[in-house]
Amino acid sequence: MFIKTIRKSTLTACGLLAACAGAGAALLAWPQAAASGISRGLSICASIIIPSLFPFLVLAGFLVKSGLSEAIGRRLEKPTRFLFGLPGSCAAGILVGFIGGYPAGGIAVGELVERGAITRAQGRRMLCFCVNGGPAFIVSAVGAGMMGSIAYGGMLYAAHIAASVVLGLVLRWLEGGEEETAEGKPALPPPPSRPSPAAAFVEAVNASCRSMLYMCGFILLFAAALSLADGSGLAAGIDRALAGPLEALGLDRSLSVCLLPCLLEVSCGSVEAAHAGAAAPLLLGMTLGWGGFSVHCQVAASLQGKGLVGKGFFAARALHALLGGIFSVLLFRYIPVEAPVFSPSAGALILPYSSSAGAAAALLAMCALFLLTAAVKPKEGGTRLSARRRPGEEDACRRG
Repeated sequence: MFIKTIRKSTLTACGLLAACAGAGAALLAWPQAAASGISRGLSICASIIIPSLFPFLVLAGFLVKSGLSEAIGRRLEKPTRFLFGLPGSCAAGILVGFIGGYPAGGIAVGELVERGAITRAQGRRMLCFCVNGGPAFIVSAVGAGMMGSIAYGGMLYAAHIAASVVLGLVLRWLEGGEEETAEGKPALPPPPSRPSPAAAFVEAVNASCRSMLYMCGFILLFAAALSLADGSGLAAGIDRALAGPLEALGLDRSLSVCLLPCLLEVSCGSVEAAHAGAAAPLLLGMTLGWGGFSVHCQVAASLQGKGLVGKGFFAARALHALLGGIFSVLLFRYIPVEAPVFSPSAGALILPYSSSAGAAAALLAMCALFLLTAAVKPKEGGTRLSARRRPGEEDACRRG
């Protein structure tokens, strides 16, 4: 009797080939559903993602590349070390992670590791609690746009950040703070040379454009996948399969509708969770804490080659989802907030606010900084264009 051994790589290749064939068949069978999902993803990117996140991505990159994070870190050295067991240079990245939105905090962590400000192990731990939704998305998009209440969004944001801080404290306690050498100092590689402010700004914009392309690409992909799941009946099958267990646990069976969107894409998941009635605070808190596989892929793509995204990152996202749901329920129980009920509308849900005051102020400040730092004094003896026209030049222009 002969037994043929099949290698794991062969099984993996066969599985990937079957997945590609299935995806291609689904695209051919339901092309309208895929097109509708892409259209919805483009609307989300144009109305929510790019206006609210791009300025913060540039700000995060500039803070790290210009060396300002080190200056901020020297003033926040003690609280950062006391709370999270991390060097003070991480303070700016942590603040960007709290206010910048997905995945600005993760990109800031990658910049710190690349510049040698922190070790790779510290970067992995920092990444676990620095990938958060920002106020531009949670307060404006989810609170005001989806729930019709800015106060509702503020409560969700408070619960979300509280869960992130608790997660950072727990990880600091579990891992015992920062790694140290035999001399008792952090083992850090020598930092690279610091570029000029103008060069740092240009590099930050360049990196932010790449990151924005990654983000929008994954949002389009997962939006199309959700639309295909609806069009093919897969989502309905999952709903029917989960309805029984949910009823056995004493929960509303309609919650099964939210599971797939909340797991895959945070924007679409928040739209579904906003219609969950009394369970909306719990589902929104868990959805925002988890972030969706779309955000996870965005972080992984932005930090490719740095060795920061591992199994611990996904475990931390699950714990953040649990803490975010619990804190949201507790906050809304003791500080109730009224949210007006309105009929669901695709346009209203996807187009809550097209801009953010904080994002606009940050963008204007960075533009002013670029104009101030890019002004280079011309060298003596060099040629320089004059703003005045020579005699006869105006007549020549008119004749031309």
